[in-house]
Amino acid sequence: MGYFGQYFNEELPSFSVIIEDDDKVCYAYLLEENQIISDVWLYNHIDTPESVDWKNKEDLPFANPTMFVKKNISPFDTSTSINIQWGSYDGKVCVKVYASNILLAKLEKDALPGWSTLVEKDGPLALVYRT
Repeated sequence: MGYFGQYFNEELPSFSVIIEDDDKVCYAYLLEENQIISDVWLYNHIDTPESVDWKNKEDLPFANPTMFVKKNISPFDTSTSINIQWGSYDGKVCVKVYASNILLAKLEKDALPGWSTLVEKDGPLALVYRT
């Protein structure tokens, strides 16, 4: 496996974030009581495809196609500095994901998908992060 990390909220231990790169694609998942309550695409580990057959469940997890990707970053490894910033927005738990001090994504309870700084338009795997 390319990368796997789990990060717990020290103040609310029922919440955690999992970042998983399966050598195809990398996603971040916000969990509450070990149930996914938000997810977001972070990067394609494989070459970015021109298109994706969203109906073919055998291709899960899906790579993000070219039409949505603004920037595809290098895959994480054990030397990648991952930082998780916990917070709340409108009373919902949220989290921002940073790699090497660069904001990549925001997840929020019940946001499926979450927001990414690496996409150029809203899609099924990530929404455009707007400040």
